[in-house]
Amino acid sequence: MKKSFVLGMVVLLGMAIVAGTAWTQTETPKPAAPAPKPAARSYDPALLHPATLIAKAPETFDVRFATTKGEFVVRVTRAWAPRGADRFYNLVKHHFYDDASFFRVISGFMVQFGISAHPQVARVWNAAPIKDDPVKQSNTRGMITYAMAGPNTRTTQVFIN
Repeated sequence: MKKSFVLGMVVLLGMAIVAGTAWTQTETPKPAAPAPKPAARSYDPALLHPATLIAKAPETFDVRFATTKGEFVVRVTRAWAPRGADRFYNLVKHHFYDDASFFRVISGFMVQFGISAHPQVARVWNAAPIKDDPVKQSNTRGMITYAMAGPNTRTTQVFIN
């Protein structure tokens, strides 16, 4: 299998397991109320217009992802994949990945995410691929790259090796 085009990111911190929660108990415990569902967040309207999100990424930048199982940081090096880094920078800047889920996890291999939690946003970005970058890095452990379905098909989905 041909190695895909590395986005130019390295995961700096592994996923941390969230520690247990401390609590106190009263003399007459009451049944816990179900946790309220979080209100659906709105999305940045700019996300409906992929062609307008064309800011150039800094030469390197870090992105912190907070998950239900902990946090991790991605460091992006633009020189490794300029088009991919610019796309990722614009997606992060406009909160595309907020509330997105990890939808594929293969133990010892990779974890994939990058479908917007808002179907209308996911739809427009799915139709907005970017051209491939020349391969400058390998998909080794800890690297993150775009998922692709062939040449010039990168959109928003990424996976961490």
